[in-house]
Amino acid sequence: MGGRNLITRAARWSAVHPWWAMTLWVVFVLGALVVGGMTGTRSATVSDLAIGQSGRAAEIAKDGGLENRAVENILVTPYEGRLDQDRARAAADDAADALRGAKGVTAIGKPVPAPDGSALLVPVTLGGDPETASERVQPLLDKVEKVGEKHTEVRVELVGAGSIKAGLDDMLSEDLGRATGLSLPVTLIVMVFVFGAIVAASVPVILGISSVLAGLGLWGVASQFVADPGPVTHIIVLMGMAIGVDYSLFYLKRQREERALGADNIDAIEIASATSGHSVMVSGLVVMVSMGALYLAGHIAFESMATGAVLVVAIAMLASLTVLPAMLSKFGRYLDRPRVPLVWRLTQRTGTKPRLWSAMLKPSLRHPVISLVLSVGALLALAVPAMDLKLKATGVDDLPHSIPAMQANERLTESFPSQADTHTVAVRVPADQAGCPTR
Repeated sequence: MGGRNLITRAARWSAVHPWWAMTLWVVFVLGALVVGGMTGTRSATVSDLAIGQSGRAAEIAKDGGLENRAVENILVTPYEGRLDQDRARAAADDAADALRGAKGVTAIGKPVPAPDGSALLVPVTLGGDPETASERVQPLLDKVEKVGEKHTEVRVELVGAGSIKAGLDDMLSEDLGRATGLSLPVTLIVMVFVFGAIVAASVPVILGISSVLAGLGLWGVASQFVADPGPVTHIIVLMGMAIGVDYSLFYLKRQREERALGADNIDAIEIASATSGHSVMVSGLVVMVSMGALYLAGHIAFESMATGAVLVVAIAMLASLTVLPAMLSKFGRYLDRPRVPLVWRLTQRTGTKPRLWSAMLKPSLRHPVISLVLSVGALLALAVPAMDLKLKATGVDDLPHSIPAMQANERLTESFPSQADTHTVAVRVPADQAGCPTR
C-alpha cells in the first residue's frame, strides 16, 4: 500500500510487532497508575474555587495564616418529641470524653443548649489545615457513632464542614463505582450485539478500560497544576469508556469488512488505519479542541474538567491508533470466536441494506437545505431554556440531602439558626508597615 502517512506506518508497525506494541501500552498504563499513585490527586480548596474579591480575600487570609480552625460539632437531638436534657447532657459528655485527647482534636467547648431546647451542641476544634479536615475526621465520626450506640434514647452525631465533605466524597466514590460497574457489562452486551462474537466485543471494552486507567493515573499528575474540584474522575471514566469504545468500534468494523472482502489481516489493518484511523485522529482532535474551550471560562472548575477530558480523549485516541492494530493482528481469526449463534447470523447480513438508516437518510439527501434549516432550528429550540440559566457558586445547601452528614446539618441549622451573615475583610501591606495604624 503506497503513500503511507504516520497513522498507517504506526498501525503497520504495531500489526507486524504486536507483542512489542501491547507490552509498551501495558507499561504506559501501569506507569501512569504508579505515577498517579505517587503524586495523589490534589483537591481544590475553597480559595482555589473562590473568585472575585472573595477569592482574593481568602487567598490573603490564607497566606497570612488567618484561616479559621476546622470545627466539628457534637449534636444531640431527640428521635421524636422533646429532648430529655439530662439524657442529652450525659450523651454529650460521653461523646466529648471519647474525643478528648483524640488525634487531631485541639479543643472541646462546653455544651450549648438550643434556644428552644430541641438540641444540645458541643463544639470540637480540630488542628491542621481546615481544607483537609475531611481526610482526618473519620476516626472521630466512628468514636461518636459508638457513643450513640450506648445512648439509644437520643441521637448523637458529629457534624461540620469536614464531616459533610467526607460524606460527599464517600457518595461520589460509591457513585463512581456503581457507574463503572454498570457501564462495563452494558457496554460488553452492546458490543456482543454489534459483532456477534465475544472476543471482538471485548476488544473495544479493553481499550476503553485501559484508557480510563491511564487517564486516572495521569490526572493525579495534572491535578498538581490544576486542582480537582470533584467531578473530574467521573468525567474521565465516562468519556474514557465512551471515546475508547467508539473509536475502536468503527476501526474494528472497517478491519472486519476488509477481511470479508479478501484482504489479508495486515493489509486489512492498514486500510482500516488509512480510513477509520484518520477519522479517529480528526475526531479526537476536534473533541479536544471543543473541550479546550472550557479554558475560556477562566475558573478552575472548568479548567480542571477540560484538562481531564482532553487528557483521556488523547489517551483513547493514542490507544486506537497504536495498540488496537496490534490486538487485531494478534487475535487474527480468533476475533470471531466464540460466536453468539443468533446474533452472529444477524451481524453477518451484508447483502441487504439497513432499512431504518435508509429511511432516515432519504429526506436529508433529497432536501439538504431544508434538512439543515430544520435541524439547526431544532437545536436552537432545545437551547432556549439555557437563556434563563442562573449561575451561582455551589454552597452547602446545594449538596444532596441523602448524605447522612447533610441530614445532621439540617438538624443543626434548625436548632441553631444563623442570625447574620459574616464577611471577611483582608488587607495586605508590606512587612515594614505592619505596625502602622490603619484609617
